[in-house]
Amino acid sequence: MAVGDVWGIGRQYAQKLTATGIDSAGDLARVSDAWARKHLGGVVGARLVQELQGQPCSGLHPSEDGTLSRQNISCSRTFGRPLTAFVDVLAAVTTFLSRAAEKLRAQGDQAYVLTVYVQKNRFDPRVPLPYSRSATLTLPSGPSADTLTLARYAERLLARLWETGTVYHKAGVVLDGLEPPSTGQQLGLFESPAMQPSVITPAAAERHELMSKLDLLNQRFGRGTVRLASAVPSPAVMVDQKRAPWQGQSQWQSPRGWRIC
Repeated sequence: MAVGDVWGIGRQYAQKLTATGIDSAGDLARVSDAWARKHLGGVVGARLVQELQGQPCSGLHPSEDGTLSRQNISCSRTFGRPLTAFVDVLAAVTTFLSRAAEKLRAQGDQAYVLTVYVQKNRFDPRVPLPYSRSATLTLPSGPSADTLTLARYAERLLARLWETGTVYHKAGVVLDGLEPPSTGQQLGLFESPAMQPSVITPAAAERHELMSKLDLLNQRFGRGTVRLASAVPSPAVMVDQKRAPWQGQSQWQSPRGWRIC
């Protein structure tokens, strides 16, 4: 097989490989891992060569601690239509945050750090720089996986970023500093270990149970069946009264079920 016919090798890479004497898939399979990393785009090229050598690289691999836990969780979307009202962008951010918090609880972790970012249309030369702005907060109340708590802080961060009269095309959230609840909490500058609760309070247990019920309901009846009020967009921006504006232009996707004959 000609090296240019290998999946993942484009026209420019094919010319580059041919110039170095690599004409076939067999030639490419015999290069070293270091050579592939240097000349084929780093880890992607190394995986391509390993696949040619018969080593599957498409599956998930455990992390260093033996788990598949994420080190951070993000959720973002480019809006299907631009948004200009704070309540509508907040609804998008709350929706993304709810999804990220759901993933966070699914892997049994809590987050210390929350980041919210918004983005203008970077392809419009009339839009002034910067195209994107972000704000980050270390949660003052300690790590959390509670959607209500995280959404409250996300609204504050979005208010800090907000520019009246701006047209926004994208938003997203990132949860960092992920640790299991059993890990000791980070103390504030003027706090002592005695100030930190050593047992789960009834209120905390009730909120944990609330989040569990929220996840169960959405798993059973479909994502977004039960959501925060701040995640509901205003009727004026609903797309044909069915889709929220941040759900994208799904009408352009290929119909599911098509087969190549």
